[in-house]
Amino acid sequence: MRKSALADNKVSDPEAVALDEGIALLLQRFKLEPSIIAGSPYADLHANDVGLLVVLRQPEKWSVRRIAQSLGAPISTISSALDRLESRGLITRGRVEEDRRLVRIELSSAGQRLATKIRASQVEVCRAMLSRLGARDRADLIRVVTQLARG
Repeated sequence: MRKSALADNKVSDPEAVALDEGIALLLQRFKLEPSIIAGSPYADLHANDVGLLVVLRQPEKWSVRRIAQSLGAPISTISSALDRLESRGLITRGRVEEDRRLVRIELSSAGQRLATKIRASQVEVCRAMLSRLGARDRADLIRVVTQLARG
């Protein structure tokens, strides 16, 4: 769809409310909200920490600024989350030899194990959701969600 067509595509209040309610039900039905998953990999993590661990699992040279850009979050929010994760031994911070002003952020081995466990849990939740749909509906849902995520 062309950009101008998207700009003219007005969304009604009932449509927006229906999507909001649908997303809320998905979060509840499939226990996607980290704060309600006792005994899961998310159990004692702050909601921001889950996304941060998943991002740090990606192979990249992470700095606070790069993480903030990737998540679209303020540097202060990322710094607070990194402090929490570091105090739990889930990340390490280290100066870059070539430029001592830069600090690299990496998952520790415990952080890597937890991030892997979280990712596996997320994939299984997605599998459970998709299993309720036929093949065509699954493909459509994946296409639409990907389209929304990429803007």
